[in-house]
Amino acid sequence: MIGADHHASFRSLLERHRRFVLTTHVNPDGDAIGSEMGLARFLRSRGAEVRIVNQDPTPETLRFLEFEDLPVEVYDERAHVDAFAQAERLILLDNSAPDRFGRLQPPLAALAAKTFCIDHHPTRGTPWGENIIDDASCATAEIIYELVTRTGWRPDRPAAEALYVGISTDTGVFRFNSTTPRAHEIAAELLRLGVQPAHAYQEIYERNSASYTRLLGQALSSLRLDAGGAVASVRITRAMLEASDGDGVDTSEMTTALLAMDGVRLALLFRELPGGRIKVSLRSKGDLDVHRLASGFGGGGHRNASGIVLAGALDEVSERIIDEAKRPLGA
Repeated sequence: MIGADHHASFRSLLERHRRFVLTTHVNPDGDAIGSEMGLARFLRSRGAEVRIVNQDPTPETLRFLEFEDLPVEVYDERAHVDAFAQAERLILLDNSAPDRFGRLQPPLAALAAKTFCIDHHPTRGTPWGENIIDDASCATAEIIYELVTRTGWRPDRPAAEALYVGISTDTGVFRFNSTTPRAHEIAAELLRLGVQPAHAYQEIYERNSASYTRLLGQALSSLRLDAGGAVASVRITRAMLEASDGDGVDTSEMTTALLAMDGVRLALLFRELPGGRIKVSLRSKGDLDVHRLASGFGGGGHRNASGIVLAGALDEVSERIIDEAKRPLGA
C-alpha cells in the first residue's frame, strides 16, 4: 500500500486545485484508460473541472469505459493550448517517462512545474513538479483506488469498472507475478460495487476482428525458437499488416500464444512501424526480468512485460534483441 506522504500529497492537490487536465502515454492500454476514467469520475464528484486529452484515441476494446459527458480528446496543439494553460494542474497517469508522451512531450515539459504524475513504473528520472510513483503497486489503477478511497469516496459502478479493468489488464487477468494479495482484495471490493468480470473480459478480449485473426495467423507462421526453445519470437511486417488490413490492430496480446508453448520462458514480438522503426513487445515467465533487457535498449515496463521501440531494419533489430535475450538463459 502507498505511504502516508503520498496520501498527504494527493490531499493537498485536491485542496488547492479545481481545474485539471488528465493524460497518459502513447497507445493507451487498460491501466492508462482505467486510471484516467476512475480518477476523472472521482474529481468530478467533488465539483472539479476535468478534461482528458491523450495523444492517441482510446482503443476500440476500451471505449466501453468512456463516459458520454466526458469524451477522451485527441491532442491537437492549436485546439488544446488554452486548455493546458488554464488547467491548474496537469495529471499524468501510468507513465512518468517524458519520451513516452509523443506529441504531448513539448507542452508537458514546458508546464512541468504544474504537472502531477501518478505511476507504478520504475522511473528513469522525472522533471514533473510532484510525483506519486510506487513500483510495488501492480497497476496505476491500484494507486488511484488507494488514493480516492482514503478520502472516504465510494466509487460508483462506472468508476469501479474502470479501476477493475486497469488492475485486471495490467496483471494479465491476475496471472502475472505482479499480482499481489492486495490486488485481489481491491478486485473483490470493486466486484461488491457492481463490476461484472465477464462483461469486462468479453469487451476487451473477446472482440477480435477478422483483421486481427488473419494477422495472428501470419505472425505465428513466422515462429522462431532460440535458446533450446526457451525464447520464442514472431515478426509482423508491413506487408503482413497491409495484407490483413491490420494497421491499427493491437498486437500486444499475441505473445500469449508464444508463452503458452511448453518450455518457452521469453516471448518476443517484432512489429514494423512506419518511418523505419521496430516495436518490440517482450513477455516472460517467472523471475526472468525482461524490464532489464528492455532498459538496455531504451525501453521499459515491468519484470514480466516490457516494450522497446528502435530505429532500424527488422532483421537487424530482431537479431540484436534475440542475441541479448539469450544471454540470461546461458545460450
